[in-house]
Amino acid sequence: MIGLDELDCLDYLIWLRTGDRVAQRLNLDQASVSRKARRAAAAFGLETRKVEGEWELEGDCTLLDLERQVHQDCRWKRDLPLRIEAQYYSGPLLLDAPPKGWLCGAFDCLDVATPLSLLRRGVLDVWIAGFPDVPGDNDDQFAVIHLDRLPTHLVVSPGHPLTRLGSAITLEDVRKFPCLALPDGAFPKSQEAFEGLGLWNSPSSVRRYSYEAWEGRTADEVTVGYAHAFSLGLYRTPKVILPIEIPLRVGDSVVVPRRFANHPRFLALLEHLRTRLESMRSAYPELEILPA
Repeated sequence: MIGLDELDCLDYLIWLRTGDRVAQRLNLDQASVSRKARRAAAAFGLETRKVEGEWELEGDCTLLDLERQVHQDCRWKRDLPLRIEAQYYSGPLLLDAPPKGWLCGAFDCLDVATPLSLLRRGVLDVWIAGFPDVPGDNDDQFAVIHLDRLPTHLVVSPGHPLTRLGSAITLEDVRKFPCLALPDGAFPKSQEAFEGLGLWNSPSSVRRYSYEAWEGRTADEVTVGYAHAFSLGLYRTPKVILPIEIPLRVGDSVVVPRRFANHPRFLALLEHLRTRLESMRSAYPELEILPA
């Protein structure tokens, strides 16, 4: 058995990836974070190492994961701070003022596997995922609560050749240009939808969100990007929405381990998120808020 603060330092380091971020969240200095994280790893016979900016554990994590479940139960039962992650666009919008007792992540995961793994291991408590890339409604381990839906748009810079086609534009025209894509399998359901349209053809190796690695790639006035009402505002330069209907509705869905789905703290979080969405309704005419 190790202290809550020691395992917190280890798990926050894995989650947030930098000692500076962990120190700010936990109100510690970076030296204390590093010392406590190493102590927690050593208690389970593990070693830490950083690979391409991500902290990894070497060794058998079975006992550590069991301990994490105990600590997670403790957080929920004793009103200790809970950990929530979200998408790069939804986090700043929905959690700009998080409810009391919730600590936010970096909002930079550009895949499904990373937050799901953190949830499964008890490092994360809740994840606001991007629909349709969420667990199924009948998933044994996770409960999924769908909050909203938005249409998807194709967007380009004002000087892009496709803007000259006006309403005569077709998907065949778009397919002649590079279209943004993430590493294979990062968001498999979205990838399948875009690939089915002949898009998603200019992949990158990016794992963590940055403007330059995603929206910024459309600055070449050749690459086609994707956007919805929430993410469109992240583009730093004006964008033109191409007049093509894309058969993909996206949205925000809250994922939580099933054993906490009816916990009062989780229900209060859902109420907070729905209230926030209602306050945004007039600013986003395309936003469809789903019934509770």
